[in-house]
Formats: sequence, structure tokens, C-alpha cells
Amino acid sequence: MFRATLALTLASAASLATAATSDVSSSSTLNSTAPWWEKVTVTISGDGQPQSCKFESSLTPGAAKSCDVQASAGAQAKLASSSSSKDQYTRITFERRFSPGAQGDATPPTGDMLLGQQVMALAIGSKGTVQGCRIVQKSGDMQPGYGCKEASAEKFQASARSTTAPPHAGFMTILVYGHQEHAV
Repeated sequence: MFRATLALTLASAASLATAATSDVSSSSTLNSTAPWWEKVTVTISGDGQPQSCKFESSLTPGAAKSCDVQASAGAQAKLASSSSSKDQYTRITFERRFSPGAQGDATPPTGDMLLGQQVMALAIGSKGTVQGCRIVQKSGDMQPGYGCKEASAEKFQASARSTTAPPHAGFMTILVYGHQEHAV
């Protein structure tokens, strides 16, 4: 299950939200031999109220699902007292990308501002467990709440390799990016 916690300063607005994706992960085991991504996009109004939450995954293309989001009272107060207009929305996306073998692309989509990034090198054993994890790159003011502890709890598909084969490498990139817009 992918959980993302957000503490953000975007322009003059500051918000704190937790995007919880209850039962939205499409598979209990993840593919360790092909690239994939999952993302949670949360939209928050200028008064701090969560407007929507959407979960998407390359593992189930075209099957976006709704998810639950709660903003803390403190986050709502910060947004309400900021200079943001109530007709403005901030869209924040928490995304994780997996690349087997070599480090993949770590840039947000065009038009979105990178708020935080973390790249982890993973060693995945033949039974699908993460046998090693280390952070190889960090950037941005907001560090994602997903690190080696959470990655090590993931279950990848077991490989057909022998149980004595050395673990194979993969890279998990966690991105937090945002976009501010006016409601029409």
C-alpha cells in the first residue's frame, strides 16, 4: 500500500495533507523485472479543504480510482490565513517509479514544480523480498515520507532464478510535485 504524507510550501500557500490509498493498490506483489509507476494526486482548495484524491497505476492502465484524503486542522488554518484565494486549487502528486537495473527518469511532468525527490537503490532477492536498500539521491525542500523502511516492506514477484543467485538491482524514485491553478 502506498501512503504519502505532505508538508508543503507552494508559493504563498502552505498545506498539510495525508493521502491514504485504502485498497487502491492493484496488486499485492510488484513487478521487479519491468518499469512501473503509481501515483496519488490530491487537489486542495484555497481554504484548505481536500477536493479530490485519485490513484493511478501503470500496472492497471485506465483504471484510476478514488481515494480518501484528510487535511489537518492546522493545514486548513494555514491555507485559510494565507493570501491564496478560495478559488485557487493546489494539486499535489505523490509518485513512485520503479526501474529495474538502472536508475530511471526523475523529472515531474511539464508544468509541475518538483517539491521533493528521493531515489533508492534496491536489492531484490529471488523470493521477491527487498534484501537491501540505500538512498542514493535526495533533492527538494520536501522529502517524501516513503523511504527504505517502507520499500523494504514491499513484496515483489518472486523470480524463477535459483535461490542462491545474488539479488538483482532496481531503483525506486519517489517524487512529490505540485501545480497551482485558478478554478474556472
